[in-house]
Amino acid sequence: MLIAASALLFAACGGNDSGGSTGGASTSSTSSGDTSGGKSGGTLSAYYTSSPDYMDPALSYTQEGWTALWNVYTPLLTYKHAEGAEGATLIPGLAEALPDISPDGKTYKLKLRPGLKFSDGTPVKASDFEHTVKRVLNLESGGSAFYLPIVGAEDYVKAGKPDADIPGIVTDDKTGEITIKLNSQVGSFANVLAMDFAGIVPGDTPFKNLTASPPPGVGPYKITSSVPNRGFTMVKNDQFPGLNIPEIPTGYLDEIDVKIVKNQQRQIDDVLQNKVDFLQDPPPADRMREVSDKAKGRFEPYVTNSTYYVFLNERVAPFDNEKVRQAVNYGIDKRALARIFGGLLAPACNFLPPGMKGYQKIEPCPYGDPNAAPNVEKAKQLIKEAGAEGADVTVWGNDEDPSKPVAEYLADAMSSIGLNAKPKIVEGSVYFQTIGNQKTKAQAGFANWFQDFPHPANFMFLVNGKSIQNTNNQNFGNVDDPEINKLIDTADANPDLDAVAPDYAKADRLLVERAHIAPYGNRELTKLVSDKVDFDSFIAHPVYNGDLSSLRFK
Repeated sequence: MLIAASALLFAACGGNDSGGSTGGASTSSTSSGDTSGGKSGGTLSAYYTSSPDYMDPALSYTQEGWTALWNVYTPLLTYKHAEGAEGATLIPGLAEALPDISPDGKTYKLKLRPGLKFSDGTPVKASDFEHTVKRVLNLESGGSAFYLPIVGAEDYVKAGKPDADIPGIVTDDKTGEITIKLNSQVGSFANVLAMDFAGIVPGDTPFKNLTASPPPGVGPYKITSSVPNRGFTMVKNDQFPGLNIPEIPTGYLDEIDVKIVKNQQRQIDDVLQNKVDFLQDPPPADRMREVSDKAKGRFEPYVTNSTYYVFLNERVAPFDNEKVRQAVNYGIDKRALARIFGGLLAPACNFLPPGMKGYQKIEPCPYGDPNAAPNVEKAKQLIKEAGAEGADVTVWGNDEDPSKPVAEYLADAMSSIGLNAKPKIVEGSVYFQTIGNQKTKAQAGFANWFQDFPHPANFMFLVNGKSIQNTNNQNFGNVDDPEINKLIDTADANPDLDAVAPDYAKADRLLVERAHIAPYGNRELTKLVSDKVDFDSFIAHPVYNGDLSSLRFK
């Protein structure tokens, strides 16, 4: 995700300029079956700090987009709406059951549930799945690499013909059967089928970015308005409760009104005064203590499977030199970075987060204890040995907290070790597209990742050479180490995650030792709502973080 994920997570809601909600005004029923308290109905106001990158399931690759789209576009498979390990459990979504996988792991057979309808009433067909995958590939989505193992997918991309067939996807609209054939075994492919990219859209959905007018989907909510950089509105999908899909809640709220509010100080003021119901981004560091004191019973940090790191573009000088990349690793003060996060960051050395299978703490860290002072003199020595003294470096970040202060800190830190670094701050909603475009030639900067799905492959693809692409590139540093690529590829192919966990651990260690990136910590996020919201209803999902379909008013 979280990716990319984007800079942070949710922001709370806000239906109008003055915020406010109509919590509890509606008495509409819900079929979620949860009777633990709270009301159904009402309009939840929410603030996001950053606009979703896209409001199109084929393209969105930020937490801001995914938290909304998960409840609008259900894939064939999805995850339980629950916290912790239970929430990482794959369940059938629009498919009747989990896939029937051939003994060689290369063929997946699924069947659509009968009677499915999109939010506009159009029946769902098996062939809509192939069209959904075609859009991901044709639009050069950041998620394209996940679907290239399908037989014929790479040829489809090379041909550039949107309506051409992908031979590895065979569908039968009469029976609802879907067969997917892979070129080789992919251990995490069931997780790939559960990604938002595979959220099914109608077969006549155009091959273009539909952020301004999102297509219909199958989910508890539908999007009724979407204005980039201003906000979007979701309302309950009346078609969905009748589909009776087990374990996917129909939602409690009648409407969710999300507004983009950059000013996080205003966000905190409004939620503390109950002018807005829901904030997804954590409070700024200078407001943490105040929020803890004033929002008791409606504020709580929670741990995420995430990694925050500095990307160092190996295709651009001076980071094409390993010694310069090592110098950055030596010169970063991870304690200072943790302070920027208001204490909601645990300094770390690994790229894989501690909660991920395959994690083995790299100890001792080759660049020193993450909780100790940096080795600035060693960093200066390496810069000198590399002949990079005074080299111009642009450190990229976006205009949100903590990305902006992190980029500014990194520029200072790089200058202090002998480089001539300056920060470059761009608007949050276009940040990842900008640094993910090869034409930008972004040298270094802020990056983070929240898991798309609970599998180390989902982190390691970010540093696998084969995931490099010209636009929407998630491998910001263009890391392409043959030994690491081979380790990742071999491990990815094996569905026995326990057996390949040591390979992921080795790849993680080599990645750090060779300074392909500079990881600095793992993030906690926060639940923060108004007094009107039933705090017990808030699900912090391990993949999607804030589950909007779980929220309700007291």
